[in-house]
Parts: sequence; structure tokens; C-alpha cells
Amino acid sequence: MTRPIRVAMVHYRDDAIAGGSLRVGETIANNLDPARVAAEFVFAYAGPGPVTERTNLPCHFIRANGPKDFAAWPRARALFSRLQPDIIHFQEGVVWLRTALMKTPSKKVVHIHGRYSSFHSPGQTTRQKLRVALDALLSRTYLKSMDAQICINHATRDWLLDLGWIAKDKSCVVYNAIDVARFALAMPQDEARAQLGLPRDALLLGMICRLVWEKGCADFLSIIERLPERWGGVICGDGPLRDQLRQECEKRGLANRIHFLGSVDDVTPVYAAIDAYAFVSRYDAFGLTVAEAMAARVPVFGIEREGDYNESEYPLIRPDIATMVKGDRESDLEDAIQEIAKRISDFGERPVTHIDSIERARAWVDNSFAASIQAEAMTRVYQDIFDREHPSQDALSRFYQTQRDAGERIVDELDARQVVAATA
Repeated sequence: MTRPIRVAMVHYRDDAIAGGSLRVGETIANNLDPARVAAEFVFAYAGPGPVTERTNLPCHFIRANGPKDFAAWPRARALFSRLQPDIIHFQEGVVWLRTALMKTPSKKVVHIHGRYSSFHSPGQTTRQKLRVALDALLSRTYLKSMDAQICINHATRDWLLDLGWIAKDKSCVVYNAIDVARFALAMPQDEARAQLGLPRDALLLGMICRLVWEKGCADFLSIIERLPERWGGVICGDGPLRDQLRQECEKRGLANRIHFLGSVDDVTPVYAAIDAYAFVSRYDAFGLTVAEAMAARVPVFGIEREGDYNESEYPLIRPDIATMVKGDRESDLEDAIQEIAKRISDFGERPVTHIDSIERARAWVDNSFAASIQAEAMTRVYQDIFDREHPSQDALSRFYQTQRDAGERIVDELDARQVVAATA
């Protein structure tokens, strides 16, 4: 074709509270080759935010007041009629918008950010369980209505195939990625801490996440509790557990050691401010913040539990680039927290021992999870859908295998240079 494929990237709202899915869509759209794909953002709710401020791409706002705002339906149809996208890429489940766009000619594609159904906080009420069941039924209908489904890993795709919610010939895997340069070009630590109001002389362990049970926020407090007094904690994000976590800090005597930043539009100063990153999710489909920490040359310490960040096909976390302790059973959790706290404490005493793994992590992310890789994979998917109606998973698997082989060669070469330097 002589013109680029037109893609409308759909999100709930332009707000940092949206979390990882907003960052995924932003990274894809901003790194596409405009000669091959012309992308624009469409936000269902509210107005401009951090993505609009950072991007050079057109941004459009339906400004709906919720899924029952039926007056927004004709506005949405009019907007897409004017944009005339070849593909509408739903980064988030704006179900009402999908319904409002029934029988419009654009191909509809959905991005699926993980397999969430089994990972809910304990003690759910009957009403909450019923809501989960109804949401599952709605999700199945929503996914089946799409022309293609893009999963962020094979575990998610296989899970949905087993459920019968998607089909092999309409689904594929495109791994998440980050703008490595954005996180690598960090400001000086003193400047970042001054900007965020953090103590200048403490050692700081950080985590960036939505404050919900499955992110392991309470376990983060337990780690800080076991670290020497010179260590403090930084929690960046917001969510339903915010007040409970603050109360727990008071109860444990940690109020002066834990710093709550809330939701911030730009997380890069947070990585610049901290000395180490804690990855303690009870379930995480990818570990986007882990990749960001690695790019920022912040060492990652974590508890290895349920998640797909180290799946064999294309792992983000490898044993030689992050310090992980198994804690997938509740009976092992206390020992895991104690062990990871010890390793963080040891790092604080001798940070030089982690220099090599930090550089390996940076090289691995740069060569396997850079935004340019994800943008190329998505461009190939868009082209497949535009030309043949279905994405080609086999071709994508070969593409990613080539990227993995190249990344491993570079890390191996780095290892060899480090050995030579150590013995010189």
C-alpha cells in the first residue's frame, strides 16, 4: 500500500492512575514508524494528561461520563467516522465504546494485559464473587467480538485459548517494552530526592504499583521492617489499599521510614531517587516496572511467585540480572521475606558486588525489551490484519527468537569483558 495504516489507540483516560496499560499504549504509539503506521490516541473519559503532554501524535477525547452515558455514543461514532482508522486498537476494555462502534468498517483489536481471573484478594463476599463471574461473562463476549487479540505473553494467550475465549488464528503475542533511553537518562539522585521530598542520606527501597492486594504491598512493609534503620521505603502509586497501608505503617512503627508519593505523571525521577527496587507482586503478568528499573540501572530484588515475567519463550527476569527468592507458597513466605531483606541489606553494605548484574540487566532490556522491538512487532501485526485479516503467530515467534538470540549474544560478550577486566 502507498499510505501508512491508520490506527486509533483507545484508552480509558489520560491519567497516570491508569497504570501499565496506558504506558504500554503510549510506548507503542510513540515508537511506530509514521511512514508505515499513522497512530492517534483516543481517550474515552476526561481530558488531556501526561500522554498528551509528552506525545507529538494527535489526541482525541470523547469525554464520556461513564459506560451509561449514552449521549457519548453518537459523539464516539462521529469521531471515528472523521478519523476513518483502518484499525481500532483497544488497549483497555472500553466495552461500551466497542458496542457503540458496532458495524463500523474498522478492524477492532484488543490488547490483553494478563491472566487475572485467579488472582484476587482473599475473603471475597458472595456479591464480589458474583461480580467476578459476571465480569468474566462480559469479558468473553467482548474478546470474541474482536477481529484480533494481542496478548503480552504466551501464558496469557494459552490461558484464554484453554477457556475458549479466543482462537489461535485470531490471536498472537507481542511482548511489552519500554523506552530504554527515557529511563537510562536519569537525573542525579540528590536532585530527584529533592524534587520528590525524600530524605537525602537514607538508603531507599522503592516500588511503583497500584496499591492493591496482588501487588504485595504488605510484604513490602515486612521487608522494610527487617532492614537496618538506615533503609527507608518509597511507595509510588495509589489505590484502594492506600489508607490501610498508612495505618499499617503506624501500627508497625514504620511511619517515619515509608514515604508515600501517590500517583505521579512521570516515574523516571522515582527510579533516579531509589537505591534498589522491590518486586513482590503476588501475580504479575509482565513486570513493566522491573524493566524500567533495569533500564535505570537500579538493582532488582524480588520474591518469585505467580507470574509470567520469566516464561521460557522470552523471559524478562533471568537469574543473572535480578536477585529473586522463591516464595510461591504461603508457608515459605516468611522465610522468603527474611532472605530477600538480608540480600538487600548485604547490597547496602557492598553495592559494588551488584555492578556486573546491573549492567547485564541494562543490556538485556536494551536488546530484548526496547520500544523499537515492540513497535516493529506491532507494525507486523497491523500489516497482517490489514492485508490478511489475521495475525501470524509463527512469524512473530521467529522474530522474537531472533531478538532473543541477539540479546543473549550481547550479554554473553559483556560477561566475557567483565571476566577479563576482573582478572587483569
